[in-house]
Amino acid sequence: MKHIKYFKFALLAMVIGFFATSCEDIGPGALEKPDGQDVTIDTIFSSTEYAERVLFSSYRSLRSGILKNGRSHAIGQDLQEDITDLSHTFKSWGTAMTTYYAGGLNSANSHVTSSHPDAWLAPMCILPYGDVPNKGITTFKAIRNCHILLDHVHKVPDMSEGYREQLKAEARVIIAYNMTELFRNYGGVPMIGKVYSPDDDFTNPRMTVEATVDSIVDILDKAIPNLPWQFSEADMSNLSGRFSQAGAMALKTRLLLFAASPLFNSPEPYMAGTSREEELLWWYGNEDDSRWQRAADAAKALIDKIEIEGGYALEMPETNDVWGYRDAFRRGYYFQGNFSISPSRRSTEVLISIRDGYESAKRWGGSMYDSNLNYGGATCTDEYMRMFPMADGTPITDPASGWNESVDPLGSEGSGAARQFNRDPRLYETMQCLGDDWAGAQVQTWKNNQGGWAYHVRGPRRSNGSGSTVIRKFMPSFEFGAYPVKDHHFPYIRLPEIYLSYAEAMAKLGNMGEAYTYINKVRSRVGLKNIEDVKAWGPDELVQQILTERACEFGYEQVRWFDMTRHKLESAFTQNLHNVWIEKNADGTFTYTYPEIKVNSRLWWNFFDAKWYLLPFPLNEIQKGYGLIQNPGW
Repeated sequence: MKHIKYFKFALLAMVIGFFATSCEDIGPGALEKPDGQDVTIDTIFSSTEYAERVLFSSYRSLRSGILKNGRSHAIGQDLQEDITDLSHTFKSWGTAMTTYYAGGLNSANSHVTSSHPDAWLAPMCILPYGDVPNKGITTFKAIRNCHILLDHVHKVPDMSEGYREQLKAEARVIIAYNMTELFRNYGGVPMIGKVYSPDDDFTNPRMTVEATVDSIVDILDKAIPNLPWQFSEADMSNLSGRFSQAGAMALKTRLLLFAASPLFNSPEPYMAGTSREEELLWWYGNEDDSRWQRAADAAKALIDKIEIEGGYALEMPETNDVWGYRDAFRRGYYFQGNFSISPSRRSTEVLISIRDGYESAKRWGGSMYDSNLNYGGATCTDEYMRMFPMADGTPITDPASGWNESVDPLGSEGSGAARQFNRDPRLYETMQCLGDDWAGAQVQTWKNNQGGWAYHVRGPRRSNGSGSTVIRKFMPSFEFGAYPVKDHHFPYIRLPEIYLSYAEAMAKLGNMGEAYTYINKVRSRVGLKNIEDVKAWGPDELVQQILTERACEFGYEQVRWFDMTRHKLESAFTQNLHNVWIEKNADGTFTYTYPEIKVNSRLWWNFFDAKWYLLPFPLNEIQKGYGLIQNPGW
């Protein structure tokens, strides 16, 4: 048995080496089979087990938004929200500060190899055009592997036809996922539709926006019928994280909503090109409501199928109070049951779950806690804090809300019954709020506290000038040295996104009733009143409110950046952001102030350029000559 086990691991190592080979002359368009390998294609596809490993290795191209030492993340060692208006980093190092805040991103440094001396600076996960496997970026390796599987899985002798079709469908969705991530960052991209051989013509120019979207939709439509609708609880230990039919339909919805948004779907391009032909690489060429209808149809198809088939639903509160609402929201994005004890194998509302290792000490203790609680990342802005309404759903800007920015604005001062928790329950699960419970103690984040942060959020931030509201989401409390979270997963798409995407498309099409219905499904789960009871809304105004709802629901889930770009929210880039500072007075009361953030000032605040809506292709890929045209402004 030991010899057999050794052979399997040796074969796996050779398989990984085989599929890691790439062409030196052509960029990600080169998907070739190297000659002279001891392990041949026929060897790899001689059994179900080995064929599965090709697919499973390709799943590693799905990128988690939770930091982990030794792997790339949202943008280097920073969370993606730190380059949005929701959050700011006060660290003196890291990609957000050095590349984005300073405006230093360019085509020459948008992708560097792992051996490059500046590799640690590269915002590799938000710029996935180019593989750095030892940092977890395997976009094109995964696409190549999936095409090889599609070409050869028919050879596997011990595989049922039904399972063969499922593996092919999963491979197609992995391709579609990676193509969607490329599209959201770059606009039109080259289509990689086969495994290339050395004799092929490697000319592979960018497709138009329209062709890119249609190509990805075609891949998904071909995959969806052959995927399982869901996985049973009994199968979750082995199958969690694999694509289901519902997940593929959710990915299609996300893609089509992004494509229908003003970045691409407008009377004019966001930036001019040298010709109309060139502009079609980052613009549809016109504005057309049929694109919103297409996104709405994709969302509604998934919603309707869930109503018929079941298997997916919002996590609902067990008690109609702040604790019940908070627990339901928390279970939705991560955990089942007690936050500090039992990680979720399957939330009923997670449609695509990215699972990337079980090394909790590297992910939480070495990255999430250190980078954010101890060193200054993920400080929630005052602007974000003010997006959350009161507990009944009344905006804090409404004079009737009773909100006071000078007196307990977070609604969490005191202890026990004295704490009102009078804001949207999602606020307390997204950011650390003064007086809330965490790590067996109460949060004590006033800036004149002489304690230490030490993961327990009991004292001031080590970084000078940072605020008093910091990330809580994805930050389970623990006592020193005990990491309760071993079953890591990141919710790439949840059911509330489908509801709010459908609502947004309906609002753009003027169907306010349908929009209200699906916004309210998300709001009512945490006890907020119906959106139509807040005020009278016009279609454009309601769309802006939906973007606020998305920020409150999906903070730190890598949604806000793409909402800012697809809607060309220049004000979200250019507005000067503010801290929430809390000081404790001698009499035990607290003083709240909201100073402008000065540390790590962002170039955008004074010199914004619309080029940031899409990001630069690496210069070395442009220079390879296979037809890649740079995005405007870069």
